[in-house]
Amino acid sequence: MGIVMGTLLGAAVAVAPAWSVQWSTRGDAARPVLGQTYRPGRQTLELGRHFDAHSQADFEHEFRDLDLPEVEGEPADTNGFVHRLTFAWQRRSDTLHLRLGVTLAVSSNALKSPGDLGAEDLRPAVGIEWRSGPAWLALYADDRLGRTLVYPGFELPLRPAPSHEIRLGFPESSWHWLMAPGWRSVAAIEPDGACWRVRDDQLERRSEVCSRSWQAAWTLHWRVTDILTVAAAVGHSFESTMVYQLRGGSSVRIDIPAGSFYLLSMGARF
Repeated sequence: MGIVMGTLLGAAVAVAPAWSVQWSTRGDAARPVLGQTYRPGRQTLELGRHFDAHSQADFEHEFRDLDLPEVEGEPADTNGFVHRLTFAWQRRSDTLHLRLGVTLAVSSNALKSPGDLGAEDLRPAVGIEWRSGPAWLALYADDRLGRTLVYPGFELPLRPAPSHEIRLGFPESSWHWLMAPGWRSVAAIEPDGACWRVRDDQLERRSEVCSRSWQAAWTLHWRVTDILTVAAAVGHSFESTMVYQLRGGSSVRIDIPAGSFYLLSMGARF
């Protein structure tokens, strides 16, 4: 879960048990790619069941329109509408954070034919973080760096003032500012990659689409009531590439120009 979206309800659970729900929409600015207008979009719905102050189960559905460009008039071997369904369990303490999850990442036509789904459509969504002195060390297994990897991470929290916290680390770094009661902001840099197992229109051919990207964003959170929270973010994506298969069978890698995006989100707990 990225910083831009994941911090919306991070402090929402004061009592347990509780449920939380969050919806967000993101739009990217149009950019020219191979003589075409490239403008992806996404929407996300997340449902959480909080068993106590330390453990929870999550379900997240993310839909993206990848807007895959044609290459010399040849289209991608999929329609570019993709879904990610993630089921995860998390446990957090003062010295250990554990997340065990799995993601079904496929094109939209695959979801319409459940019998066509298989183990190759699943991706890990796993992370373990443990405190080591003033810092946190971590080990992750996921695809947010643009392909499925097992890789290390770290985070060094710094608190220069009571209302400010700086978290220096990899793959995410952020600055959290409690501006006023009910208001806080988060400035963050983090990866925004993912991979999907996609099908052609006739469900005869399978291939992989992978997106690699980094993003820098500033998010403003407002706790409207004890139940309702809203957020808005503006950001910039960069170092972006797309790898996918064309209808003729060849694989291409497309460099995507840097561009801005916005995100609107609404969450509630009950």
